[in-house]
Amino acid sequence: MKLSIRLIQNHEEIIANCPELDINCYGSDKDEAIRRIKNVINFYVDSAKELGLDVESLTEISVEGEMNQPLDDTASCQHPNTIN
Repeated sequence: MKLSIRLIQNHEEIIANCPELDINCYGSDKDEAIRRIKNVINFYVDSAKELGLDVESLTEISVEGEMNQPLDDTASCQHPNTIN
């Protein structure tokens, strides 16, 4: 599964949006917003898997054109199933 993160400046904070999963997070700067949304994406996918839904492998994430970002800071999250 390929996901994207769009960053939006909103006054004093940055909003990170993942349109494929309809998820939004905020942070005081770009790094915090990206870190938070990656945590929520991991939670979202893990929860779907626990509910018995098929979840596609998270192979790539792009941040405003930056390709191949790891989904979390330690390693890419791999899920063998599929979600549509």
